[in-house]
Formats: sequence, structure tokens, C-alpha cells
Amino acid sequence: MSELRVDSVKSKGGGAPNLPKGVTISGITTAVTLGATQIDGSNVNVSGVVTSGTLSGSLLSTGTPTLGLGVTINSSGVAISGVATAGIVSATTLYGDGTNITGVGATLAPLFYQPDPYDTGVLFPAGIGITFNQQVKAGTGNVTLSIANAGVAGTVVENFGVGSSVTISENRITIDPTADLSVGQDYIISYPSGCFTNNEGSDYVGTAYTFQARVYDYQLWACGGNHNGILGLNAPGPSFKSSPTQVPGTTWARVNSGGKVFNVSAFKTDGTLWSWGYNFYGSLGVNGSAQRYSSPTQVPGTTWAQASAHNYNFYATRTDGTLWASGFNNEGARGDNTTGPGSYVSSPIQIPGTSWATTEDCVNRGSCIRTDGTLWTWGQNWAGQLGQNDGSQNARRSSPTQVPGTTWAKVYSNVYGRFAIKTDGTLWAWGSNGAKGRLGLNQGGGADFPSFSKGKSSPTQIPGTTWKQLSVGADNAFATKTDGTMWAWGSNTVGQLGINNIVDRSSPVQIPGTTWNIAQGGSDHGTAIKTDGTLWAWGRNSYGSLGQSQASSVHISSPVQVGSDTDWTDVAGTFYAWLATKRA
Repeated sequence: MSELRVDSVKSKGGGAPNLPKGVTISGITTAVTLGATQIDGSNVNVSGVVTSGTLSGSLLSTGTPTLGLGVTINSSGVAISGVATAGIVSATTLYGDGTNITGVGATLAPLFYQPDPYDTGVLFPAGIGITFNQQVKAGTGNVTLSIANAGVAGTVVENFGVGSSVTISENRITIDPTADLSVGQDYIISYPSGCFTNNEGSDYVGTAYTFQARVYDYQLWACGGNHNGILGLNAPGPSFKSSPTQVPGTTWARVNSGGKVFNVSAFKTDGTLWSWGYNFYGSLGVNGSAQRYSSPTQVPGTTWAQASAHNYNFYATRTDGTLWASGFNNEGARGDNTTGPGSYVSSPIQIPGTSWATTEDCVNRGSCIRTDGTLWTWGQNWAGQLGQNDGSQNARRSSPTQVPGTTWAKVYSNVYGRFAIKTDGTLWAWGSNGAKGRLGLNQGGGADFPSFSKGKSSPTQIPGTTWKQLSVGADNAFATKTDGTMWAWGSNTVGQLGINNIVDRSSPVQIPGTTWNIAQGGSDHGTAIKTDGTLWAWGRNSYGSLGQSQASSVHISSPVQVGSDTDWTDVAGTFYAWLATKRA
């Protein structure tokens, strides 16, 4: 004990002394017990007590003691009657390791949100998160991103496990959705109570709020030959554009076509479907009799999901799972159980059934996939292209007929052949192989007429298990794999395979590069978009189809970039031309 100063200490045989007047007690550092029956006086100070095991006693309820009225000091701490002291910390300095100190510091709370609540025009999907006022740790539960329906959480877009798929860096938490957010869609993000804690263990109380993804302008651009007004520029042709030229409108979403065809269809962001070009026997589905349309014309209806346009027919599925077709009906091409070259319709009519798929690439020329993974084909079957293990003019089908298998995911076709990808990533081909090996089965030298030699009337696998997407050109095909590679096969007379030569290939051969996203074939040319949003073209350039600002008889056998833009989102090849959507 460094110092004990009092006016008078009276011995009571070892009992506690009575301190009747003002006392100052200081410097007590190692006392086991400091006890007093009474501390009497109006100005008593106790300071510097740091290691005593017990400090007991009371201040009288009279006068003006230093600690105020109604204060009790004992081994449980300090109690002040009528005052709630839990969680109150007012000391400017605390000593010790803090093992038993709780509730020190501010409540765990957000400082910044990304995006802010009720934000509009959000540009990501990456980097959603919260910055807190202190370091945080993973708690329990899932952060949930859902589509907002009138301010209430609807369909769940994605769940993020707090202990697994949420990134925590000191006081910042981040989630990164694996898919793009839908343009203009309202979303709700929910952080449940207890999903994060601070180092002391206090839970974040949680929050949920809405934000809106950005509404982009989506433009449609056309390039190449304008046969039958296929460029959609309100000019009938046969003019051409050797540089991309914008089709009017800013709400285009995606475009559909492929191969040696004279028409095209495209979706807008409001779900409407438009088509233009050659309208032979109503093949555009626009309920019109004109031979051609050189400007986009709406297909009746607003609930279209997927579509495929061809020279003589139009096929599409609606969001309710129905399948529709229009156009010429030679050999049952329309699939409505009628036949005859004189039978045609210019508005889509329903093909029986309500479980047709609405996913990407689910419908193509005379082919469609159902939601149960089955594949159905109809129409002409001269080359065994219906996949029914037969082939002749008399083997045609005027109603959808199932191709064996239940795991089909995507289907593609040209006049005499079919290709399809299964859910396991395998790629299958059947129909006419042509003289150049268009089926990609390492066979060439076959003929389309009269015997369709070296063809396949049943699905036959092309080697590989990571196929992602495919496009069928005039007499060739292009495909991408999940690793970002692009492959081509078939006719290559003007370098349309993009492999830096003019040698035909009957098996898939890789086009250089590993960042290809979308591949599309046209008529003797190809186009593709990379993962960085750049657009590339190759092959015949007679009508400026390669987008290099000039038409030329000098063709290009390797991909060349079209302009310098990096916002291309979709592309479709047609007869000596292509059309592509771009985010603006």
C-alpha cells in the first residue's frame, strides 16, 4: 500500500475502521480486501484501485458524494439505482486484455451499399455487397437475390452461402451472380439476421432492399448483300452494305437466322417478334401476302419465346409451351398433319401439344424439343434428316415424330441435315452428308442427288463431350465448346471455315482462339462474337459481307474483326449477309 491518509483510525480489534470525515484513499495497488463499514463525510475519493480482489462498502445517501447518490460498489461491479448501465462504456482508457469485456464499440451496421437501396440503372452483375463500420466474419444463412414482384420477393435468381460463395474482406462483403441480370428488371437482395457478425460476436440484424438493373438500348445492325430486303433497311435490294448499318429501333434483343436463307426474325425486349426478307408462301408469319418485306414487320402476338426463320417456313414457340408454324407445306413441312404444295398459311398456326420447350435453340427447321428432353421432327425425309432410321420421299412425316432419346437440349438444321446437342454435351448429326462432309463425321464424297450417299438416317455422334452451341451454314457448320474454342467443318471453297486455307474438312477442325462465345454460319461466310464482345467475320466478301468497308473478290480465310466495338451481343448469318445486336 503506497498511501493511506485519514484524520483518525480507531482500532476495533481487527474490525473495519470508521472514517467519520472526508477521506482520500489513493495508490492502493495490491490490497486483497479494502473494506469499510462506513465512509462518512461529504468529500470522499477512492482512486487508483487496480488489483484488489474486493472493494466493498457503500456511500451514505446524504451529502454530495463523488459517485453520486444511490451507488453501490461490490464484487459484481457498480450499480446505480434507477439507471440502466448495460452496454454503457464511457471510460476514455481501458486496461487489460479485454477477455471479459463485452459490448465495446458501435453496433455492427452498414456504412455503404452496392448498389444503394432503390437504385436504378445498376450496371453490373458483379460486386453486389455491403461495407460495414467494422470488421465482419461469416455467420450463418444465405444471401438471396430474387426478382421483385411489386416490391415483394418472387422467383429466386440465386442463393449465396455465407460460408462459401460470399467473399469477406475485413469490413466488406461481396457476392457475384453467375448470370447477367435482366435488363430493366427490379430485384430484391436479402441479408438475413445473423448472416454476419463482428469479432466480438454480435450479429448483424439483417436487411432487404430493392434495386433495378439498367435499361440498355439494344441496336440492330446489318451488313452485306440486301437480297430480298434481308438487311431490314427499307430497301428492296439488290444493293449491299460493306459496313454495319443500323436497322431502326433501340429495343432489339436477339436475332435469328442461319445459312443460305433469305429471311430473318428478331425479338425485341418487350417480347414481340419481328421478321423480314423473303416471304415465299407466308414464310415470315406476318399475315401478309407481299413477296418480300424490306423492313421489320411484327409477327402477331406478344408471348413468343423462340423462333426460327427459313426460306419457306417459320417456326416458333410461345411462353405457354405451344408450337406454331407458317408458310409452305410441301411434304408436311408445317407439321400440322396436312400436306400438299398448294397448302400454305401466312399467319402462324398451332402444331398440337403444349409442352414444347422455350429455351435457347429449342426449335429449328422441322424440329423441336419438348420440356421432357424428347426431340421431334417432321417434313421431308429424302436424306433421312428426320432421324427415324429411314429415308425416301415416301418416308416424310406431316406430324412431329419422336427421335429416339430423352436428353436432347438444342437442335439445328439445314435443308437435308440435322444436328443436336444433348444435356451431357455430346453432339449428334444425321441426314445428307453432301460432297464436302457437312455432317462432320469424317466422311466425304457423298452426293445429295439422287441417292444421298454416305448420309445417316439415325443420330450419329460427332466426337467430343463439351459442345455448347452450333450453327449450320449453307454447306458447312460451326460450333463452340464450353472451353471457348470454335470448330468448323464442311465446304471451304472461299475460306468460309475460317481456318486460314481453302481445304474442305469432313471432321471438326479448330479455328484459332479460345475466347469464342457465339458462332454463326451464313452463305459461304462465317461470323462470331468473342467473350469480350468483339465481332469477327471471314469467308466470301463479294457483297461486303465481312464488314471491312469494301466488297471484294478477294476472300478472307481467317477471322477479321468488324470495327472496334466491344458491345456485340448476338449475330445471325444469312444469304451473303449478317445481322447483329449491340448494346448501346
